[in-house]
Amino acid sequence: MNTSTPSKKYPYSLLTPDYGILSENDLAAYAYGIKQHPFNERNGIDGHNYWQCFPRDRISVTLEDQGFSTEDVGWKDTLSELIIEARTDSGVIHRYELRALGMFHLYEKELHQWHKLMKGEKYVCLSGNFVAVTPRTINGRTISEYGWIFDKIKTKKGCSSYWWNSCALSEISETKSHSVFPLHGLVR
Repeated sequence: MNTSTPSKKYPYSLLTPDYGILSENDLAAYAYGIKQHPFNERNGIDGHNYWQCFPRDRISVTLEDQGFSTEDVGWKDTLSELIIEARTDSGVIHRYELRALGMFHLYEKELHQWHKLMKGEKYVCLSGNFVAVTPRTINGRTISEYGWIFDKIKTKKGCSSYWWNSCALSEISETKSHSVFPLHGLVR
């Protein structure tokens, strides 16, 4: 576990070492106004976001065209899903999914932005809200897949979030109040 001062001050916001990527405000943002407790996979969805950092070569990002549209987007684009998977040394998979399907062309832009953030980086940090652990069989081997609702991705180059301006908010004093609106479609 990371022994830096921020992780000592906010021990439950970070589940892995952070490799110098996360600031104290990144960790504090998930602790502010919430009774903190250690991560427990048996609790399922508990409303807390957690940071985890992984070697870049253990992360894959997939954009899946769902093949259909909706009147919500004026039938102008197909809906898609953007998924990040991180694999640990023990074979465990951490699967981060966005909160909703989005228009393909917008999620494609987000995919390219994430690629730029990760390019050449040794480590990548991901945050999200834990959902559940499910068994997954790959090539006849059963492993554990941890499901997460994606919140942020951060490297030493920068940060990207599902919520509009959320990365910038983690750098603002935690005593200020903010209004954060969901970024459906991820337009920046």
